[in-house]
Amino acid sequence: MNESVIIAAGGTGGHISPGVALAEILVEKKEHFHVSDVYIHSLLRNQNNPDLQNAPCEVLWHNVPQFRGLSIPIYPILFLIQFIKTILTFRKRKVTAVIGMGGYSSFPAILYAILFRKKLFLCEQNCIPGKITRYFAKYAEKLALSFPIKNSLAVPVETKIIGNPIRKKVVPESLNIRQNENLHDSRKNTVNVLVLGGSQGARQLNNMILKTMENSEISQKFRFRVLTGTSLYDETVKKAKGPAEIISYANDMRPNYEWANLVVARSGAGVIAECLVFGLPMVLIPYPYAADNHQKENAEYVEKEGAAYTIQSTSEDPSPLVKYLLDWKSNPEELKTMGQNSLRLSNVNAAYQTVSYFFSH
Repeated sequence: MNESVIIAAGGTGGHISPGVALAEILVEKKEHFHVSDVYIHSLLRNQNNPDLQNAPCEVLWHNVPQFRGLSIPIYPILFLIQFIKTILTFRKRKVTAVIGMGGYSSFPAILYAILFRKKLFLCEQNCIPGKITRYFAKYAEKLALSFPIKNSLAVPVETKIIGNPIRKKVVPESLNIRQNENLHDSRKNTVNVLVLGGSQGARQLNNMILKTMENSEISQKFRFRVLTGTSLYDETVKKAKGPAEIISYANDMRPNYEWANLVVARSGAGVIAECLVFGLPMVLIPYPYAADNHQKENAEYVEKEGAAYTIQSTSEDPSPLVKYLLDWKSNPEELKTMGQNSLRLSNVNAAYQTVSYFFSH
């Protein structure tokens, strides 16, 4: 029997991007995986997301409420309305399998799979499993992991560490991925530093970089390209004193990764996975308020593997970053080694391997 597959990818870009990557493979390889139809189930507020505007399959929109901020009597009523709509939508499309990418927005699709006994697969992007994974893993046939998880799940479920699925438009054109000898050549006059605060931007990172650029030694050796996030672009431009290239948002990230020699970023699973396939060393500054502090664990895993350094701080003090950069100025071979470690951790074929894990007979 051919499967009609729902990919529940709502919430943030960290859930949407790997979901789109799986959809690309399923659409391209329908016959191989015995799939008839593929749909993405996502929140209505994500309609302007570029990945979903150019999705490889039909996107089914829903508006399930987030529990936070709603009173206990109101939430069940609002949820039930949306869930009934989900049931009708899925039945019309004869859904037989659900892939949950995590986040509260995947709950209606996962609940549908459980109640109507459809196949359920889960993807976990982070080292600390999210609530969706922890609560519903026992109902899943298989669980695909991006990284080793810190604490094993308390329920028996088949798991496999594969890597975070990456969209085709981000995958490097050359499967050699990075010519580390050229990229991290100590004879280069400058080192290109790409700064990524995530889809919403990060004021802390932006300000830390602006202060870092005021160091005269760093301004001579390092060039900065800062992706501020749309909402923080104007204020960052006004504060900038040095020659940084400041960009609000980039739909096509591949040229930026190809330009970079080093990335300073939050430690969301998606950004880390993309940096890894480009063989990029990283300075990771975890978002301290992420659920279960999962960004801290993601960063520490990559640091332990020798591909990154971590700055655990909520301040804009540039001192730790300045120290790392000046150390690399006098010891560029360390950057090269970190880039090689980054490449070693990567899996450019994670999307295909995840789909194969779920649907190979």
